[in-house]
Amino acid sequence: MSDFGNIFRSAMDLYEAGQLAEAEQACRKMTRAFPQAAEAMHLAGLVAMRQGNQAVAAERMGRAAIADANSAEIQHDHAQALKAVGKLRDAIGAFKRAIRLCPDAPALYCNIANTYRQLDELDAARENYQHALELAPDVAEIHANYAACLYALGDVAGAETSCLTALKMRDDIVNALVLIGQIRLDQGRTVSASEPLRRALDLEPGHQRALTAYGDALFRLGQFAGAQHCLRQVLALDPTDAPARRTLALLNLRVGQGTEAIGALEPLLQANPEDPQLLLMMGEALSIVGRHSEAVERFGAAIGVGGGDDAVFRLAVELAEEGDTASAQSVLQNGIDRKIAAGENAALFRTARRLLFAPVPTNIAAQNDEVVRELLDDTMDEDSLEPGLEYVGADRIDPTILTRFPPVWRAALRPEGDKQLRAVGHYWEQLVSGYDVPEVSKDKVHNGGKIRIGVVSANMCENGIGRWIVGLVDAIDRDRFDVTVIRPPTGEDDITARIDEHADLVVPLPLDPLHSARVIAGLDLDVLHYVDPQADAYTMLLASWRLAPMQISGGGIAATSGLSNIDYHLIAEDWETAGGEKRFSEKLIRLPGLFVNATRPDDLGLTTTDLQRHWRLAQDRNTYLCPQPLDVLTAEFDPLIAEILRLDETAELILIAPERDSWDAAWGRRFAVNYADVAGRMRFVSVRNRSDMLSLLCAVDVVLESPAWNDAMLAFDCLGLGVPLVTLPGSAARSRRSHTCYRQISVFDCVAYHSADYVDTALTLATDKRRRSVVSQAIRSRSHILFGQKSSFDAYMQFLEKTIQPAYA
Repeated sequence: MSDFGNIFRSAMDLYEAGQLAEAEQACRKMTRAFPQAAEAMHLAGLVAMRQGNQAVAAERMGRAAIADANSAEIQHDHAQALKAVGKLRDAIGAFKRAIRLCPDAPALYCNIANTYRQLDELDAARENYQHALELAPDVAEIHANYAACLYALGDVAGAETSCLTALKMRDDIVNALVLIGQIRLDQGRTVSASEPLRRALDLEPGHQRALTAYGDALFRLGQFAGAQHCLRQVLALDPTDAPARRTLALLNLRVGQGTEAIGALEPLLQANPEDPQLLLMMGEALSIVGRHSEAVERFGAAIGVGGGDDAVFRLAVELAEEGDTASAQSVLQNGIDRKIAAGENAALFRTARRLLFAPVPTNIAAQNDEVVRELLDDTMDEDSLEPGLEYVGADRIDPTILTRFPPVWRAALRPEGDKQLRAVGHYWEQLVSGYDVPEVSKDKVHNGGKIRIGVVSANMCENGIGRWIVGLVDAIDRDRFDVTVIRPPTGEDDITARIDEHADLVVPLPLDPLHSARVIAGLDLDVLHYVDPQADAYTMLLASWRLAPMQISGGGIAATSGLSNIDYHLIAEDWETAGGEKRFSEKLIRLPGLFVNATRPDDLGLTTTDLQRHWRLAQDRNTYLCPQPLDVLTAEFDPLIAEILRLDETAELILIAPERDSWDAAWGRRFAVNYADVAGRMRFVSVRNRSDMLSLLCAVDVVLESPAWNDAMLAFDCLGLGVPLVTLPGSAARSRRSHTCYRQISVFDCVAYHSADYVDTALTLATDKRRRSVVSQAIRSRSHILFGQKSSFDAYMQFLEKTIQPAYA
């Protein structure tokens, strides 16, 4: 035995030194000389395992286990070798033999429990983890494994407790960090999930589950670039990782990368051709890249395999976007009929039919009236407002689909606009009630320090609202306030970059408003300022929920949101006439000054003749420009335009070509039907950017503004350039913003006080060149007063401090 002992020690030294080839030779020599020696065969098995020869290791360990049936160590290592070659049931038997030999070893119970987990025999796994913890309650790894077992069993609370226990003992257990991150993701606690996942990746950068979960967390937080990086790492490690591929596909859809989404989805659909969610995602991806007929096929296939209401909605949307409104209406009507026959609530389908798919008529205003009237019918239906009624179960659709609804602000263009906006706001609140979103208490205590403001808008780009937001975030005092810019997924441009530069934190949101609501609620803000909640359905959804203790609106859309969760609406004091408070569901707050922190436009450095040549404007006739979107040019404005063109017999009216040709055609048809004698003197031009718009403003003789609606920044551009802007102020804020600018500079030559005066003012400025020159010079010499005004924002900050601090003292 001395020879055996010498050879064994030599082989063991080689094994421990990592000289595996030499150790293998020594083991072979030893097993040939001593074939019945269990220790020799055991060591030979260990060497084979270190070399990666798992099948050889299992065979050698088995021979050692037979040779020495009383060694718990050999039985345990045999079990591990069997696990390595996938013989899990045999491994269980070996572990049991080891436990019988050494019943007080916690590692044995933990390892057999891990094997039971691989076999998905979770109750047996739990029992053995509990034995292990009874023997070794202070071993963090056992708590971490037990947490994973409880999570698989559905005991999320127990899993979280065990995870936290493990991490309290040791904060570097990667699996526990990943699991606690995943639990928080499942619970919608995305922000708090990010920290442990990031810590796990710091400890083990290539950990696949951590990368997948962290990519999911970043995606939910709207940090698309970081999420994409994580998920691509996962797929580089394992191209078959379905969860990572699915999340990457969703990410690509959210940022409009249809081709990339198709590439991510194709392998998933090959493996699961009848997965309704995958079919819906593929349909959306095909729609993004313009393959509409294929998208229709996928949405139809999703309906066939149980895609439910979401699939019906997406099919109808796709048909409508293809211009097949009749089929879209038919799809929804069939859905309505089916629900009625089944005794289910069809309110959502009726809403979609009314808001999404009505064809653009000759009279756009009439369409708006019809939509609002039908909304009011639903809203005023006493049955639909019963406290016990909620849109649940089969009636609830993905809120992302709701974001496709048209904006509600157009209701303000009608004679009873404020009443309609309040009714539509109430309707929206009914529509989105009951979703699983966090609700922040109005009484939530402020933690002291700076007041945290979140600014929300989907229009943080090159338009009037985007430029207004630049002024807002620039004017807020950073010594007193912390500004978070919260941006739904939209295109980005120079204005977006300027807004981001001024912000303390930028939070891009995913398209899913439920994810976004959780993200916003997790920011722990004191104030949410919805600049223009009525401007798009996405922010209208968010504003319908209580995501901050104080929620305000104002600056973008000068009209009520109609939402009970918006506490205050802020305006410049001169925007609303006396009694304007009655027009708002929110408490109206009047601020001194303009409530606009604008920058004066630069001089173009071109002559009027050069600009007219660029825009192909005839110098021998007058040119009027109405640069506003066609949907604010109401039917009440048409006769004023027609009268101007009739009295100025050679004049031309310039309009901005809309993005959707249907609006162009609809407005043109309406005007042509009612005012055929002058309709031929309208011309649409394309404006690509603000530089184009400024040059066009300087090229025409007079700019006309719709009496129904004043744009946020049009007056500042016109007056900063000395261009006459004819305006007809009404009693509501939405029609008085330009008038406020004229009051500030004490120039009233372009302000009309009734319809006939509007026509006369426009004609005088266009036909009397000397008069126009004098007015332009007066505007130019005084317009500097309008720019860089911050008195409104000083009052804005004082209002927030006064309102917040006492409430949370």
